Amino acid sequence: MSWYRRASAPCLKGANRRRSSAAFSSATGRRCSVAATSTRLRSGSKGYGSRGDFGEDDFELFLPPLEDMPQIKGYEETTFELCSIPPPVVLTPADSTEEAGDLKPFTELPHLSETEIRNILIQYADSKCAFDKNVAREMDIIRIDYRPGYKYTLESFTEMRQVSWSFEPYTGVPLDEVSVSEPPPEPWDIECPLPKPFQMHSMILDVPHTDVLMICHVCGGIGSRRCTACSAAGWERCSLCLGDGHKISIQGYRERCFRCLGTGRKKCWKCNGETIAVCRGCGGTGQIRCFIAITVSWSNHVDTDILEPSEALAVTEKLEYANGHLIFQDEKSVIPSVSFPVKDLQMIASAILEKHRNISFSEKLLLQRHGVWAIPVSKVTYEWKEDEDVFFIYGTKNEVFAPEFPESLCCCCVIS
Repeated sequence: MSWYRRASAPCLKGANRRRSSAAFSSATGRRCSVAATSTRLRSGSKGYGSRGDFGEDDFELFLPPLEDMPQIKGYEETTFELCSIPPPVVLTPADSTEEAGDLKPFTELPHLSETEIRNILIQYADSKCAFDKNVAREMDIIRIDYRPGYKYTLESFTEMRQVSWSFEPYTGVPLDEVSVSEPPPEPWDIECPLPKPFQMHSMILDVPHTDVLMICHVCGGIGSRRCTACSAAGWERCSLCLGDGHKISIQGYRERCFRCLGTGRKKCWKCNGETIAVCRGCGGTGQIRCFIAITVSWSNHVDTDILEPSEALAVTEKLEYANGHLIFQDEKSVIPSVSFPVKDLQMIASAILEKHRNISFSEKLLLQRHGVWAIPVSKVTYEWKEDEDVFFIYGTKNEVFAPEFPESLCCCCVIS
């Protein structure tokens, strides 16, 4: 086991970023030039100790001095703070054509009959103690207005890369040292396996040809140092009896502390009484391996908007979580402007697509997917005891929204 610290940086110089006009791969939209076998895959930070293992005097020595780090071509301004690297600019021909959104005809979507609506309302009233169930059975249904709402969703699967200096105890493994003849690849030239699309994932890789062997900055190469937990005393006060050696029992008698056997102190947890502790920076080896690490993160940006029917403004907020019928779906590396036959729906889609185009300035756009769901909404006008009112049935699960539905005069839920 060895302690390991990972971090990362402000920014690489813009001049160091390679610009490329190479087209994306038709399969994945990725452009890479360095074989994956040239990088070491890291699943996360190693652990020998945690930040809490260091005393206050260790805190300033927690990281190696940045001025001692070598200047590596293409990574001159890398520090121990994570820095996002913008993706390379890909020059593609301007394409102003619009993609036609072929929506399925709404006539194919099922409509509720008067009998179905009455049965749905009877079940709904039965589930509500305060509702008058006779209304659902005996009311007169005057009119049924069917107007679907629309839910448009756009997903953008992106990749972000961040670099930083990192270090770990040197355990004798072969080093991939800096070479003048073979400089390290640039961040976006390092190949890594793609995860399943539209799912969040991350991994950490070592940048090839960036290993540097250094003397441990914490212990100066000794491999051990004065224990800070006990101030090199080798012992610490017993936490049970607070150094007294005795404690009061449940019966009220003064008895010897069983933890420290009456001494009032115990061996230091960190150095085990030796007054000298193993260095947490190098794990006792006296040397550390410094290298540049790249953190690759995949994200799925999702935006959804609702186009509600004009007759159902009261249920607008509920439509966002309602189930609907999928009437359009498409998946491409980059989705162009879309032309839907419904004007307001096209405006919603265009606004969300424009918003996601800005993502490509900081993250690499790999894949996009969008879809349109038609959410059935039935506005039912009914009459009961010469009073006219409305309720709504929406979604494929036939959920009911009836805020003005008559209540029962005698309800078992009434609390006296």
